[in-house]
Amino acid sequence: MTDEYFEEKVEAYNVAIEALREHEPASDGNQKLAKRLREQLANKLDREINNWVAKHSN
Repeated sequence: MTDEYFEEKVEAYNVAIEALREHEPASDGNQKLAKRLREQLANKLDREINNWVAKHSN
């Protein structure tokens, strides 16, 4: 695995996590539920990338 691949994978996860946390929901629907679900997904992605980094680091 190259350093470039490693860095790009981590960056892609971080972009996805930030997008989930910063997203402004549409005005219809249950906004509190949508926000909670987005935060849960962001937290899951954060845990996954941290576990992946720990596993693949020197």
